[in-house]
Amino acid sequence: MKKSFIYLFAMLAAVMLTACGSDDKPINKQTVTMTINSRAIEGDNIVFSQGSAKVEFDYTNMFIMFTSEYKDVDGQSHTITTPEMKLYPSGGMIYSFNNMASNTYTGIDALTGYIDLSSGMMWYSFESSNCLVYCTTQLLYAYTTTTITNPENDNIFNHEQSAYLFALDTRGEKCVMKISNFIPNTNGTVQASEILYDGLTVTPTTTGYKITAAQVESSYRGYYTITDLNITLNSQCQIIGGSFKCGGLEHTLSGRLFPSQSSQSTPI
Repeated sequence: MKKSFIYLFAMLAAVMLTACGSDDKPINKQTVTMTINSRAIEGDNIVFSQGSAKVEFDYTNMFIMFTSEYKDVDGQSHTITTPEMKLYPSGGMIYSFNNMASNTYTGIDALTGYIDLSSGMMWYSFESSNCLVYCTTQLLYAYTTTTITNPENDNIFNHEQSAYLFALDTRGEKCVMKISNFIPNTNGTVQASEILYDGLTVTPTTTGYKITAAQVESSYRGYYTITDLNITLNSQCQIIGGSFKCGGLEHTLSGRLFPSQSSQSTPI
């Protein structure tokens, strides 16, 4: 599990927190406004949309409820409002929630989801009247392994220090990749607490997203340029895999949106 930088990283993904309570009382309720990326899927038809969700937490009773926006496969905009849903422990700070009852007002069924209370990362899905819809906050992969390989001497360094955030634009066509605790080589030394790569190409798929770039400069102009970036966010975004090159070294990523010790099932 990464340290407190994860939460700061999530803030960069447009997570805005407003706590309900006074300074001299414990906070037991919280309202969070999040950017939500949605993919509505029917067969091979995919419609991406970006909206917002107002999420309310009751930490005393461990409930969650939210209002969010999405578009269906016909491009029609919708707003859903959930009832209070119980948060069930799923390992560490991961909690699951669901509402399997049909909601005739919003036209959705079988809503299930997960949230990481340590980072604010939320994932949920539901059935709409004409499609399946998968929704996430800006995608933060804090549970990853990075393998760095030097092809000149076959030196390999594995680490779990870096986290990867993909902040998608409003059209789901481009994104910023933010890497925390960036280690560029096999020496194993963190050389940037945070580094950004802007303008990566995003392709929504029926199982997640593909993130690609032939070459892109970092926010440290003149340093840490990456090439041959090809990352797949699969299993409805719950799995990350892929690679890129930096300074001639191969960086290979593998990991999960939520830690593997949670008892969740991975959607197909």
